[in-house]
Amino acid sequence: MRRLRSVASLLVVVVSSCVVLASSPALAASRVAALVPVVKPPAAPELRDRFHEAVTRGYAPSGDEVIAAAEVRLRIGASDEMLNCAGTGPCVARIAQNLRIDRAIASEIDANGKDYVIKLRLVDAVGRELAKVEEPCDICTVKEVEDAVARAAGKLAAAARSLPPETAPPATAETPPAPPPPKVEPTPPPKVEPTTPPPVTATTETPPATTPQPAEKKMFPWRAVAITSLVVGVVGIAIGAPLVAIDGNPTCNLPNPRTACPDVYNTVGGGAAMLTLGIAGVAASGVLFYFDHRARKRAAAVSIAPLPGGANVSVGGRF
Repeated sequence: MRRLRSVASLLVVVVSSCVVLASSPALAASRVAALVPVVKPPAAPELRDRFHEAVTRGYAPSGDEVIAAAEVRLRIGASDEMLNCAGTGPCVARIAQNLRIDRAIASEIDANGKDYVIKLRLVDAVGRELAKVEEPCDICTVKEVEDAVARAAGKLAAAARSLPPETAPPATAETPPAPPPPKVEPTPPPKVEPTTPPPVTATTETPPATTPQPAEKKMFPWRAVAITSLVVGVVGIAIGAPLVAIDGNPTCNLPNPRTACPDVYNTVGGGAAMLTLGIAGVAASGVLFYFDHRARKRAAAVSIAPLPGGANVSVGGRF
């Protein structure tokens, strides 16, 4: 009988120890959910969901109870705050309460062309970081990025298994409500004595002095001078050319005038002077016409004024 009692007592102790170990939060399996990944720059929802599935798939062999990615998106998809939660702030506590999880996996995927950096963090139910993993993927296709995400999740699961027991989420204990703050009597506002406004002195405003507008600068009459020079040149050529042509011809009408006439025309000097003057006048008129054209081109002005229905364009100049 004593042996039976000893065996029964030993069995009771063993069963009690197993119950205590099974109910211990440090040794019980945690309930984990992967948050929807944050992709930078933002990607299509289909690509984001593929990365989400990869995180869940890679963390599944950890031994914890991992919620399926599709179920996570279905249960938190009604709230933009929880759907776009990056693993920090009050959104983590709301997701943990909604999904009844102990831990969450926050993931961030930075893309630069075909180079990717995958950052995974394991946080508790209030957003405190427990472990983190960073996995690069250089010149990768989408399938290679999925594999890298799953590989990084596996490393995070291994890091979670090596966490010491004290890092497990602490049990929430009910704390007594804080006493209400002492009531403070409001102090009456100070009495303000009415003040009389200062007398207003009338001042006469003097109109601003108007500055005289500068007189418009007159343009030099290049065209008139050019026309005059052209006329003088044509006249000089018309007179000088005949004088040069008749130089040395006899002045009489006798038979055989070149030998019979004692005098001949000597007009080469005057003709050459008039011809030179004429050629110079024509050449100068060309230069003067060019100056006139350049001055008139500079004098032209174009202005554009915006109007409610379009714009007003005005062109002005001196002619």
